[in-house]
Parts: sequence; C-alpha cells; structure tokens
Amino acid sequence: MIKPGRLKIELPKDVKHILDTLTENGYEAYAVGGCIRDSILKRSPDDWDITTNALPEQVKELFKRTVDTGIKHGTVTVMLDKKSYEVTTYRIDGEYEDGRHPKSVEFSSDLVEDLKRRDFTINAMAYNEKDGLRDEFGGIGDIRKGMIRCVGSPEERFNEDALRMMRAIRFSAQLGFSVHRETMDAIRKLAPNIKKISMERVQAELIKTLLSDKPETVELFVECGILDQILPHVASVLKSPKKTIVLKMLHNAEKTPVMRYAALLYYAGPDAARETLRTLKLDNYTTEMVEKLIRQEAIPIKVNEIDVRQAMHDLGVDFIPMLRDFKRNIYKSKEEVMFIPMGKYLVQIETVYKMYQQIVERGDCVSLKDLAVNGKDLIELGMKPGEEIGNMLNLLLRVVIEKPIENDRQVLLALVEGKLADEKK
Repeated sequence: MIKPGRLKIELPKDVKHILDTLTENGYEAYAVGGCIRDSILKRSPDDWDITTNALPEQVKELFKRTVDTGIKHGTVTVMLDKKSYEVTTYRIDGEYEDGRHPKSVEFSSDLVEDLKRRDFTINAMAYNEKDGLRDEFGGIGDIRKGMIRCVGSPEERFNEDALRMMRAIRFSAQLGFSVHRETMDAIRKLAPNIKKISMERVQAELIKTLLSDKPETVELFVECGILDQILPHVASVLKSPKKTIVLKMLHNAEKTPVMRYAALLYYAGPDAARETLRTLKLDNYTTEMVEKLIRQEAIPIKVNEIDVRQAMHDLGVDFIPMLRDFKRNIYKSKEEVMFIPMGKYLVQIETVYKMYQQIVERGDCVSLKDLAVNGKDLIELGMKPGEEIGNMLNLLLRVVIEKPIENDRQVLLALVEGKLADEKK
C-alpha cells in the first residue's frame, strides 16, 4: 500500500526552484494535479502545475520573467529559460452559470479548499518535498483500484463543468481505469449538459480518447448518452450491429487522427463522416482525408500497373499507402470479429501495394510535374497559352501513365507535332 506521506516524487529542477523560491519567502507551494498523478503512475508528465497561497502579485515579485496568462483567476506563468510553468493561487470557485466557467473566483489560504474544487480524486493531489504527498480525497486509493471518481458530489462537479463528463471517460481510456458507478450515473443523468460545451473542447477530449491505447472506450460516450446529444451519426453507428467491428477497427488502427476517425465513421459513410467532422470543427486535412478514405474504400483498384498509376494520379501518391492500411484494417477486423476468411481481399490489396512500391522505386510519371515536357515546350511548338496547352499536357500524361517508357522529351514532342499536323489537315 502506498502511504501518502512517505511517497517520494522526483521533481524537475525548475519545479523545485519555483517551490523553493516560494517557500523560502514564507509561502506554501505544491506541485499539483495531473503531474502528481502521472508521477505516481510512472508516466512522464506533459507539464507541471504549481499551486500556492501567494497572491499573483506576490508571485510576480519573486520571479524575473512572468506572464499574466490568467491573472484574474489567480494564474501567473513563470518563465525559466524557454520553459513555462503555471503558478496559481489557492482559490474557491464561485457559482457556475454556463456549465463551464465560474462566475467569480475567491482566493484562499487553504490548500484543501483549492483541492476540493478539482474534478477527480486522482487529479486532486499535491506534493512538495517538505510535506510529501497531500492526498485529501483518496486519490492514492483510487489509483490503486484503477478508478476514476469525482471529488465530492459527481453531480456538483459536472454541473460546474460539463466537459468533466467527457474527461472522466477520456482518463478511463488513457489510464485503463474504470469509472466509478456514482460518477457514471451522474454522467448519464447530466449528459444533455454537454451541449453547453463548444465543439472544439468536445473534439479535444474525443481525439484524446481515440488516440489512447484503449480507443474502444469511446463506446462509453454512447452508453451514457453524451454522443446522442451532439454527434448522432457516431451514436447511431455505435448502437448498430456494426459496433463490434468498429471497436475492433479502432483498436487495430494506426494512432493518427485520420485513421482513428476513419475507423470510427466507416459505417456512417463519407457524407455523414464529413458532416460529423465539420460539426467537430476539425481541420480541413483530417476531414478531407477521412471522407476520401471512406469513399475510396468501396472503389477497388485493379491489379495492373496502368490502373495503379492512374489511381496514384487521381488520388495522390501519398494517399495510396493510407488507403491500403485502411482497407487492411477493415478486412482484418472483420475477420477477427466475424471469423469470415478475408484472405483473397488482403492478397489483392497487398498485390496492388507492391505494384505501387515498384512504380515509386522506378520513378514512373504519374503527375504533370513529372512529365518530360511542360507548357513552355508546347508554346515553342506554336501552341497558344491557355486551355489548349492544358488539354495537350493531360493527353500526354495519359500516354505515359499507360506507357511510362514514353516519358521522354523527344518522344513526347514528336507526339505533339504529329497531333498538331493532323489537326491542320
């Protein structure tokens, strides 16, 4: 059993410097939150947050370089070399009117008052070398149990900030923990409140869940009713008989937003996928690639080099490996879930991919930029700039896609001359 007071956490040099500076000047100071949780779990913290009873103005007096990042809420960013550390005064949050932000903030001199406003017990622990671990709400016990549990009343925490409902499930996915029954019951009850949260914030929690080692945990968003409120296409898929295949695809997919979202939305179809990702305000690249993968998956590339080169031209050279990985995931996942042999489909996509690799290695021309002639060459033959040249270049590209050996400047110029001569007759 881990005993809080005896637990030793190795603090980074900069964090120790900030804590020592504050304590040497008569203030309390602790590293707090996710960095303590991750340190206990032997994970590398993304950042280190510090909490103190010093007021923002007092913090600013002690450090040479600071930034007023959230000073009205008690947060000052201390800059040490090129790294930044948020130092926040103990605080008590006022009433939450919008399901996201407190109407007011009151500074406090009591660490426990600050910790009790935090979301989950595993995120409500503080540490310094003098006092050791301050664990007022059973965070160590919940880590030992592998449990996500709210600090105090789950309904109060979720009414304060509705995004915490998604954070509970996201932490479950990232840490492999289960969500405490009372916490999960409160999420089910308050799921409609998620509509108060911006889609950018929703997407941030959703993608962290999808990129975790357990992306299949996304089904909890449906089980508790959250996605019914905001992403009906995803909810529909994960309530359908296809759910098991989708969850397997998510588990098998490469850890990239494109591949995980493509797996999640595969059975929704390309149009619904685009609508969903637009709703989430996702970036254009991810949205377009996901829609393209889902749309193109149903269109087979024939097993011959001409069709493979044409696909490379139409879809993009870099897209073919993505399409291969996506198709392979679909077939393998179906095979694992349905026990239906998919060998012939896997052989087909691997054969096409091998042809693709050979084409890339040879350097076959599949785009206008790789054509041995350009518009300037055609102008020198007497062609007028504009649509006529564009049409001729595309005609030459079709020729070399069928016969790569024809991508020779003299050969192509001779073809153009012959074509122009025929048109004059």
